[in-house]
Amino acid sequence: MADTVGAGDAGTVAPVAGAARAGGDSRQVERGAYGGSAAPSAVTVASSTTGAVGRGAAGAALFAPADEADFQAGLWRVLAKQVTLYTLGESSSLPEYDAHRLLASTCFVLGVDPDDPDPALMRAIVAEGAEATFEREVRLVEREAERTDGLWREVALTTPLLESVALKDTLESLRGFRSRYAPRFFAHEIPADIDYPLAEPVPEAVQGVRYVNAYLERLLMENRFLQRFDLERCKGVLRAVHPDYGELILNLFEPVATNAVGCALAGCDVRSLRMDDAGYARMATSLQGKPVRQVRGELEATALRACGEVGLRAPDDEPVRGYVEKFASRLAPRLRNALAHDALAGVFVRW
Repeated sequence: MADTVGAGDAGTVAPVAGAARAGGDSRQVERGAYGGSAAPSAVTVASSTTGAVGRGAAGAALFAPADEADFQAGLWRVLAKQVTLYTLGESSSLPEYDAHRLLASTCFVLGVDPDDPDPALMRAIVAEGAEATFEREVRLVEREAERTDGLWREVALTTPLLESVALKDTLESLRGFRSRYAPRFFAHEIPADIDYPLAEPVPEAVQGVRYVNAYLERLLMENRFLQRFDLERCKGVLRAVHPDYGELILNLFEPVATNAVGCALAGCDVRSLRMDDAGYARMATSLQGKPVRQVRGELEATALRACGEVGLRAPDDEPVRGYVEKFASRLAPRLRNALAHDALAGVFVRW
């Protein structure tokens, strides 16, 4: 296999993409070097666009051969320009690794899913012109990147003083993200190490600055919830999970939110984050024998009630309330299992 790829050499891209897919995961962030998705394989556009579109969503119309050729030609014009800009006009070829990265970034900016291209989107790109579409879309990506440092500052200012090496390292890695991010050339990549887990992870398919901004927005909601509770009580819950919780890759929001919802279910003071024996008994009596669907509904309603009790009210706090409600919904299977084994303290920790 050649070491370099010419910007206009359509025939070489199929092996480049295939090699990148087979080359394994050179982990750049927790989700992998390409933001968690596999390296582009279907949009080895020169030779397999028709097959890729044919494998798209059920009922999608096939791309007409003339449209396919126009889309391919437009994409290669964009890629050729990208190679020229990236090499400062000094070369029309570049290493396969960089060629693959530029191709993946171009697909990301254009919104083309390499594994499941949308024929309607591809027709729209052909109608507008690939170069015009790319320039318009890359400006939108740049505007997204302009938000990142502001979101980071909000998260940093609202993060409770709870021990977490993973959170500290993640925030430090995301500091100054915009100065390292290259939306024109490598928009799909994340020049940061994100180790701290969220209670509600960002979907793996989201890439680049869109992943980072979604991650920070969710982390900000978790912080705003935690801020409603006494710091020492939060530490008490977390130490009950593990005495050295700060050294673990552990989400800080999840145990606190779980106990807050549990307190509301048990008829205890939500801000206390603590349930007594009578509270556990009331919870067991009210939920015993109910199907998972009904338990899930009660958890969702209780989560909103718990938010209200700590001052998170609609409409101003609706995003946080929705986040807590969705999180509580996921507790239903664990709670049903705990009820069956008389082990509620395995879900709502005692401390």
